[in-house]
Amino acid sequence: MQRTRRGLLLGAAAVATSAVAGCLGTSSTNSGSDDGDDTIQASFFVVSDFTSHVAAGRTVRNLVPFGQHGHGWEPGPDVQRDVLDADAFVYVGEGFQPWADKIVRNVRNDDADVRVIEAWEGIDLLGATEHDDGHDGHEEDHSDEGSHDGSENHEEGHDDGENHDGSANESHGDHDGHENSTAESHEGSQEESHDHGSKDPHFWLDPDRAKQSVDNIADGLAEMDPANESTYTENADGFKQRLTELDETYEERLSGRAKDTVLVAGHNSFRYLGERYDFHVEALTGLAPDAEPTPKDVRRAQSVIDEHDIEYILAPVFESDRAATQLVRETDATEALPLTPVPSLTEEWRAEGWGYVDVMENVNLPSLARALGAE
Repeated sequence: MQRTRRGLLLGAAAVATSAVAGCLGTSSTNSGSDDGDDTIQASFFVVSDFTSHVAAGRTVRNLVPFGQHGHGWEPGPDVQRDVLDADAFVYVGEGFQPWADKIVRNVRNDDADVRVIEAWEGIDLLGATEHDDGHDGHEEDHSDEGSHDGSENHEEGHDDGENHDGSANESHGDHDGHENSTAESHEGSQEESHDHGSKDPHFWLDPDRAKQSVDNIADGLAEMDPANESTYTENADGFKQRLTELDETYEERLSGRAKDTVLVAGHNSFRYLGERYDFHVEALTGLAPDAEPTPKDVRRAQSVIDEHDIEYILAPVFESDRAATQLVRETDATEALPLTPVPSLTEEWRAEGWGYVDVMENVNLPSLARALGAE
């Protein structure tokens, strides 16, 4: 039985996506102050990437520092100041990032001249599953457990997005962890209980829902800047065509699959992919990104591997690889493959200048095709 090495998890995924420059002269950056007047601030990597494709001639900044996901991350006072000085603030939606919700309330209470744009407005969000709800509550009682079911200590250098952005060589207080964050430091950074209520927030992994979000952003920018409405609409249409092509690529590549179930050795952030392309996702834990798997979770995963003859385990890039390593060692699974809800970028992805579409094509699709026997 082959044992997965950490390098395999990051190696295939380490062809990377960055805060990408948007089309038609837009730029997207992560952190740092911008003195320009035409600035749009964003609360999360994916929405900053979408916005950068829509907002021509404007600077788009992801407020969350590179290497953080922005879900458990807490901003300093300068972040609110940057938003109040901006023309627009794009965030995922109420309940996704508590700190962003506070900023939105402050903007509205101050009657600030900042256009607030909710990326998931009107989008049909999947409900949380029974396992998600039950596991989230169950985790609180086991948050102090050390090792789980004989699993190894978390190997240094691995980390995720659904808690939401990521970077190498930093400690990550994010929704889904990242490289060089130990299980202990990752868990410690998630002090808040990130409860999304009864909804699964990871809508952007469905290209069709992502297109609705792009429209929301374009509409919001047009309300902020009516003189350039046609430009925002044109840019949005161009990016939506790219998302349509992404969707068609997934449909074609996964249509000949031999399996219909995948196992994710992390939190349950990939259901939108499963729904869109008609396969079932089993996950080690629920929606909470900072969840630590219990021995019961590991035993359940072992049963899933046996029942569905799973050869490849999907390991979220920005989460601990400890459980994936254990499952490969202790079952008939032979390898762990990288998968990500695209909360942020690794150093390698950033160096390549990748965005959301690039990561979906070059990291997630190859791993899903292999795990589903669609190669």
